[in-house]
Amino acid sequence: MILTIQERDEMLSQLNDNQREFLNHYLVRSRRTAFANAMAKEKGHHVPDHAAPEDIEALLDDWIYTGYKDAGTISPELRCECGRSLRYQHEVKNRKTGEIKKFGIEHLKEHLGIDAAIVATIKKGFEAIDYELDEILLKIANDWRPAPDAYSVADLPEQLQQQLSLGLPLLDKQINMLRRKPVVRNASPSPKTSETSAASEPASAPILEEFDLWSWTEPEPAAAVQEVSNVGNGLTAAEQAAVKQYVENGVGSARVISELLIRDHGTPDRRYITGKPQIYPDVCQFIEQSYLDIVVELNGTEDRKYTMR
Repeated sequence: MILTIQERDEMLSQLNDNQREFLNHYLVRSRRTAFANAMAKEKGHHVPDHAAPEDIEALLDDWIYTGYKDAGTISPELRCECGRSLRYQHEVKNRKTGEIKKFGIEHLKEHLGIDAAIVATIKKGFEAIDYELDEILLKIANDWRPAPDAYSVADLPEQLQQQLSLGLPLLDKQINMLRRKPVVRNASPSPKTSETSAASEPASAPILEEFDLWSWTEPEPAAAVQEVSNVGNGLTAAEQAAVKQYVENGVGSARVISELLIRDHGTPDRRYITGKPQIYPDVCQFIEQSYLDIVVELNGTEDRKYTMR
């Protein structure tokens, strides 16, 4: 934590309602992501960087993070499962049973019965999110202003558009992301060719420069490339039906969909040396052939995010 609780409260009180609402929404989604990431990785799932919390939660069948309340001070109105009065009350829900639990972060392990290492990972993730809030508040205090060309970045994400329009500073990590953001196009060649290529992965394209979204080849040894060329010859009818159901239910990560096929639909768990499922390029190809107007967003070199129009 960079700021004390008192300093943070004072800075937040100086923001308008829309700014506070945006930051609260950001905190909840970020904590959902940190919580789901820790739970999914503990179960052995391969989670791509920058995956949306909804996509990660699709891999889970037990506890997911649903939000928190801040009473402003320690209050009997907010209590832990143990009965202790709280200022910050976190809430989780069991996807299988529907059970809801509310507690202080220090009692996460006791009330959910999860491993101490997972609890430590979740707490570390929550602390990193607090640092991000402090970074934004300190930038406001120092009269931060966006670069003159910030709004001209191709396909500026909606969240960043809203953040800037509310007069809220960008995080350093968001600025770095924009500096290497490529142009996003819907039309693209088959991913199958790129996955099986032995070419090295190219450097990120500069902003507004032409960029081939299928050029994220994984550097494979020659022997591995030969092996890959004999697999991934398309999805079965059952797999195609499952992919459509996931996409239409809002699961946008092709990587997560691939993991769900392996876990729930009997797809062979074959992977590239980087850990990416070999079924992944077939999933991408099928989605883009089935939904011609779907919005495609490249998530680094390891995932593609799909959004229905």
